[in-house]
Amino acid sequence: MQTILSRAGQAPRGGCKACSSAINTLGKRPAPVRRKPTFAELFTACYSSMFATAALVDAIRKDDRRRELDRQLDEVRKEIADLQDGRQSHSSDLDSRYRWLALGQMDELWRSLKKIYASRPYMKEIHQPATISKCDLIEALKHEYYGCSSGRLRSAKRQLDYEMLESAIMREEGDTGRFYRESRNQVQLLRESMNTEALVRKLLERSRFYAKGESAPSLEKAQTLLKEGSPAFTFRSIDAVRAQENTILLNKRLRALVAASHLNMKEKIGRICYNLLISSHPPDVHTYNTLIVAFNKSGYHSFAEALVASFFHDRLLQPTPSTFIAILNHYQCTNNHGKFLRALACITGIDSRTGAKVRRRHVSDINRNPTLVPWALDSKRRTLNGEWIWDHVPLTLPLVEEILNGLLHFKLFDQATTFLLSCMQCGVRLSLDSVKYFFDECINALDWKAAAGMAYGLARSETALQRLLSYRGGDENSSYIVDRVRVLLDICGLGGPNQVPKSLLASVRVTGPAYAKLLSALAEEEGLPEGASRSSRLTDRSKSRVLQLEGLLKECEFVRKTTLSIESKLLYPDFSPAFRVSMAFYIGETAMQRSEQLSRESTQLI
Repeated sequence: MQTILSRAGQAPRGGCKACSSAINTLGKRPAPVRRKPTFAELFTACYSSMFATAALVDAIRKDDRRRELDRQLDEVRKEIADLQDGRQSHSSDLDSRYRWLALGQMDELWRSLKKIYASRPYMKEIHQPATISKCDLIEALKHEYYGCSSGRLRSAKRQLDYEMLESAIMREEGDTGRFYRESRNQVQLLRESMNTEALVRKLLERSRFYAKGESAPSLEKAQTLLKEGSPAFTFRSIDAVRAQENTILLNKRLRALVAASHLNMKEKIGRICYNLLISSHPPDVHTYNTLIVAFNKSGYHSFAEALVASFFHDRLLQPTPSTFIAILNHYQCTNNHGKFLRALACITGIDSRTGAKVRRRHVSDINRNPTLVPWALDSKRRTLNGEWIWDHVPLTLPLVEEILNGLLHFKLFDQATTFLLSCMQCGVRLSLDSVKYFFDECINALDWKAAAGMAYGLARSETALQRLLSYRGGDENSSYIVDRVRVLLDICGLGGPNQVPKSLLASVRVTGPAYAKLLSALAEEEGLPEGASRSSRLTDRSKSRVLQLEGLLKECEFVRKTTLSIESKLLYPDFSPAFRVSMAFYIGETAMQRSEQLSRESTQLI
């Protein structure tokens, strides 16, 4: 039929307009009417597109993971081959310093930190510790008789090497061998976006305390972005390589902004917040490390505090080996002894509020999944606290040294001695500067408990003694450590030329044979007859007695402060009202007696 109509349209025309129109119409095919898609077809198309995208993203992620596993396998094969051939891996000094300690060493130090936290003094004693009297005579005797250095030199030794820490952070940014926690679904990404907004808001609020007349256009832009709503963050797993490159560029820019001298503080914070908001991804743990170290290095501790608080209480970031070094250093910069000790509790898994953000499991998860029982029973790596099992923070040598420096910074000399002896016992090789700083601080403070603890630890453990004596004094002489140990022995009364009484040895929990063996080892290390190296120090025992008495007076002051703290704790509502009333009367009478005594002494002086 179609063929007939087509040929009819090709027939010759007679000239009639109506006939021509009719014939032309016969040869044309009518256009089909476009049909609207149904809802089922639209749903199927969207559903198929969504699953195709998810499959593509999953394939990319698996391919990246496969390449990473292949790289790790190649590294392991190379290390095994090096071990079989008797060769050592030629890693850089930075890589070796920031490498995790052996599990046995970490277990020893974790247990030591738990004991330190459990036996910590009251917060009042840490905030206002007992100190020796500020007397020119005592300072001169310490310098002449014990060889104490000035406070400025000791502070220089305590200063953290920020350049080395920043280099370690940059190395961690480019390390593709470790994977850190990140958002996996829309709910987690939304929570990260909200927490990033909260962090930016805190930084902007703290910038208001600076001069109001300063020009800060970037601050206004950041405030505008914050008012417009949540930032458009995406998943890092979509393009992991590009995300890592963006993080490295972002952190480099943030580090330069904090250190810029031509910008006022408000403009710095504005640009930092603006970069955080326009970034493709939420700030990760490397960005937190970068900003905490950069702010503390430049002296802007209030902004670093906002980042540390966000890490513990808002974000779920997994710490890197440098994270807790930066956090502990921040608490030292701000003299926050309470949070410093809490950070030690987080490292050992005994903090039940936030933990260290490494990993945790609820007890109910272990009960439902028997395969997790071996993981939960590994008490060396994790601790049961309440209803949660918390992973410990892996320890590195810089982190151990920062813990030791922090204990010394907060005048916890007894605890620092315990920690140092634990390091010597388990074979952790601290730097010579850290060991020298420990001896300088303990001797300058004339701390009797630290001296007695060192005498007890070295007399009790020959291993710790030999490892401590293996240090050399650099430009000084090989007997530097021996000399410092002898000074500590003299502080607690064990350095005299005469035979030490048994009662004195009993007070420091050292037996006679152990003490004799300790002195023999010290003399052998010096290579001199016993007593020859101490000839200058034994010329005037009165100087030694003055310093010893000053150290004992400091211990009496510590006992007095601790007694006052215990008395104040006895006024808490946990006790009966009658007991609290009697305790209040006793405290009042004691205070009146002290006031009268002070008044009499003042009258005598006048």
